[in-house]
Amino acid sequence: MYKLETLVFDNGERYPVLLDKDEMPHFYATLYVTTKLRSSMAVNTISNRLKAILWLYQWEKKKKRCLSSEFERGRFLTHEDIIDLREHLKVNAKELKKLEQSKLRNASRILNIEHSSKAITTVATVSRNHHYNRMTSVAEYLHFLATLLNQYRTCQSTASAIDDMSKNIKKARPKGINQNLGFNSDIMSLPDGLFDEFMEIACPEHPLNPFKNMTVKKRNYLLFKLIRETGIRRGELLSLEMTHLNLLGDKPSIWVKRNHDDIFDPRKKQPVSKTKERMLPISLETAKLLDSYILEDRAATPNAKKHPYIFVTHRKCLTQGQPISTSYFDNEIIPKMKKVDERFSKIHAHLFRHQWNNDFSRKVDKINKIRAKEASEGKSSQPLIEPAQEAKMRKHLMGHSSEKSGDIYNMRHIRDEANKVMLEEQKQLEKLIKLQLDKDIK
Repeated sequence: MYKLETLVFDNGERYPVLLDKDEMPHFYATLYVTTKLRSSMAVNTISNRLKAILWLYQWEKKKKRCLSSEFERGRFLTHEDIIDLREHLKVNAKELKKLEQSKLRNASRILNIEHSSKAITTVATVSRNHHYNRMTSVAEYLHFLATLLNQYRTCQSTASAIDDMSKNIKKARPKGINQNLGFNSDIMSLPDGLFDEFMEIACPEHPLNPFKNMTVKKRNYLLFKLIRETGIRRGELLSLEMTHLNLLGDKPSIWVKRNHDDIFDPRKKQPVSKTKERMLPISLETAKLLDSYILEDRAATPNAKKHPYIFVTHRKCLTQGQPISTSYFDNEIIPKMKKVDERFSKIHAHLFRHQWNNDFSRKVDKINKIRAKEASEGKSSQPLIEPAQEAKMRKHLMGHSSEKSGDIYNMRHIRDEANKVMLEEQKQLEKLIKLQLDKDIK
């Protein structure tokens, strides 16, 4: 069966591809990527499309069919096929793999008929948003494939049948999906101060810090400190280069730049910026820590001078000195911190971005309260930060192309403020009730 790989060309371009056991690329999927996706989509987006196509071919194999041969004969997916495919695309691939491995381990065991009900298992499904995206990707790919294999047919009915097949697949997508694809409810339930506790334990000197090597502790603390302080994305953090830093003077800053397809990046899955380039201020303390890490720790690490990326692997291994990967950050650094306290279980890299936005909203509110008070006392005439101005500031600092992109990150603050208003109204109502009761008693 095919597997998803990422090729790195000499010019630095990352090219996702489906490879067979003999390392040969899948012809039609590769043609689809080259002609339809490569010029307009990011690498991660193409990879996600190919994952859906890979899952489609799993279905084809399971049903012992050959869709390309069927399409060549003018036979397209029926309503029953689409329903069956929809159910297949709903399945969680990782959970299915775990289930199959479990079945293999238990294959030689004797099944107790009296307890056979325990052997019935259900496979976990993906989220509705994920399911929706899978079906969209499959529908567009099958339309491309069927059109390609029937390009010499001049029959209008064939073209209509292909269009109908694609439309019917899209009609079968799950309804009622969450339009806020980037929203994560975890941030809504995180108690205030939890990120501060997380950062305290991440300090190199803290006794509960789960990492042993002091250099690794310093590096990890810097990683967390930067995303906590600036709200940058994980990919932007891991793609920071030494030339992107301004650590001198009393206004240090980092420059978030787009460096897609960098020939100096040894990582196949290159962490990159999804948003616009921008310069962000950092604290003097963070600047000093960065300077110390680069001049003392990074400089003493073998192979680190072969590339410009700041954060590198320090332990002795094949990748020593190379920039740390996204998977290492997600699967090694974050999980170790989570194990320190069960309350940290919901924390992941992107929640730092949400938390930064919540802190930003609170700062704006605080500034407005101070300015309003000073204006009422005649001490200052500084104008309040209006919602439109706040949206523009958030857009710049987040690197968004639209002011509406920041709405999703402000949900927690809006909820908190709404709760405060409701609580205040309840207090006022309780006061009125108490006054009325006092009058009745008198």
